[in-house]
Amino acid sequence: MREIEGIQEAMEVLRPHWGEIEEDFNRQNARYLEMATTDHDAIGRVLRTHLIIENFMNSYLVDLFEFEDYASLRLTFAQKAKMIPKSKSSAAWIRPGIIQLNSVRNKYGHQIDHTVEFSSITTIMDVLSVARPSVEFETPIEAIEAFAPVACAFLSVPPPHLSGAFSLAFSHVHTGTPSDI
Repeated sequence: MREIEGIQEAMEVLRPHWGEIEEDFNRQNARYLEMATTDHDAIGRVLRTHLIIENFMNSYLVDLFEFEDYASLRLTFAQKAKMIPKSKSSAAWIRPGIIQLNSVRNKYGHQIDHTVEFSSITTIMDVLSVARPSVEFETPIEAIEAFAPVACAFLSVPPPHLSGAFSLAFSHVHTGTPSDI
């Protein structure tokens, strides 16, 4: 028995239309090649940042909520980001930037040649204006990459002897969800 039964019969049905099928294939192949030759450096850099932050976010949420079987929840990045407290937590400060990063990453999922503009990362830039005030970013991708270690640091649970200081320091911090998402 063949792996794909009936393929020969299917080819016989299509044979009279083969010229049109090849024309359509060539059009679709040209579209594929155009997408494949797009500069994917930005996509890779955004995806890497997204994955690293997600790793830290996973650890943070497990520690915060004391989940016993967190992996079995199969939460999306967006669901995880929305679980980060909006207030009274050092992570609250970077929560909107994480949500905005996810929006940028999702745009690449729907438009492979998407270009990130500074106007689409305003919340990330707000965080960086405090965390990296003297740094000028040439590209939005550089800013996204600079946001990652800041986000990861604030998703890291402080040692017990410092957690009181963090609680006090961030007791009045309250954030929302970026309005452009």
